[in-house]
Amino acid sequence: MSPITSPSTILVTGGTGYLGAQVIATVLARGHSVKAVVRSTEKGASLKYDLLKHINEEGGKKNSDDVAVEFVVIADIVKDGAFDEVILGVDAVVHVASPVPNPSLTDPQETIQPAIDGTLGVLKSALRASQRDISYKLKRIVITSSVAALWTPSPGARTFSEDDWNTQYVSEVERLGSKTDPMTVYGASKVMAEKAAWEFYNAHKSEVQWDISVINPSLVFGPAIQPPKSASDLPSTLKLWWDSVIEPSSKPDVMTLSIPNGWVDVRDIAEAHVRAMETSEAGGERIIVSEGTFFLNEWFDLANKAGAEFYPGRTFPKGKLETTKDELASEIYFNTVKEKRILGMKYRTKEETTRDTLRWAAEM
Repeated sequence: MSPITSPSTILVTGGTGYLGAQVIATVLARGHSVKAVVRSTEKGASLKYDLLKHINEEGGKKNSDDVAVEFVVIADIVKDGAFDEVILGVDAVVHVASPVPNPSLTDPQETIQPAIDGTLGVLKSALRASQRDISYKLKRIVITSSVAALWTPSPGARTFSEDDWNTQYVSEVERLGSKTDPMTVYGASKVMAEKAAWEFYNAHKSEVQWDISVINPSLVFGPAIQPPKSASDLPSTLKLWWDSVIEPSSKPDVMTLSIPNGWVDVRDIAEAHVRAMETSEAGGERIIVSEGTFFLNEWFDLANKAGAEFYPGRTFPKGKLETTKDELASEIYFNTVKEKRILGMKYRTKEETTRDTLRWAAEM
């Protein structure tokens, strides 16, 4: 499949999300124009303001009229045919939109089915467009999945690759139903949505001129494009980092980063999506994107170092014996050989992400 070259028109779903907004900023920096799917006109206007501020801070020096973003309001992205019109005339799609963990939902299908339907909705609209117009120019659909779709909790250290699938979470949802932990439900939704995407594409790839590429990010941290109203309003994975490293909770049921796991900066995962869109070899591939594995004490040490610069006089939490590497039995690693071969990412370090996140938070 031919790569996407600049200038092209790119459709981005989930545009007002943590990753979606960063993807839009990265696509614009490449010289492309964007159709961004948002749920309301107000959300689109707010995102455009924040994108303009971000671009100017990065040295872009643009006014509102120069930001090549068209906002398309789709209130219900899981409705059949929701993408039929907006997908016309685009060269590529980056499908980021997907439900996030929500403890208030007791029925797992309220998370799982929208994840499946939203992903299949994009693919079905692309298929219909190809069938209606032989000159349709779409070349690539990049889909955001997660390492939650491939890693399975297990004792001891283990390395996961693109050959793995997390069937355990799907089985737990079937067994536990409404009693399933929200993070397990989320993992099951990523597994089932990604499998549905591959099954649909493989069933129809002989009928279309486009292909798909799936990105499987590890935990995503780093500064956001859109400032939150408060610390409680942070994007889910960034809030996990903040609540584990900067303001640890004493509540035993609060999720923390105590298990060593993979991580990646939000700006780098956005870059990976755009490279997957632009690189021929990414077509038909499932690609893990992860900077490496972290241990909680690393974040504590870096936060104390950077915090002294941005929050003088403030005391930051320090690591404990139980958060040292020797005391942690379960370590999660990811094989990123395929990413290095196809995308060739150069990642931000833990120190860069920590400093930039604390600086961003101090300026909010």
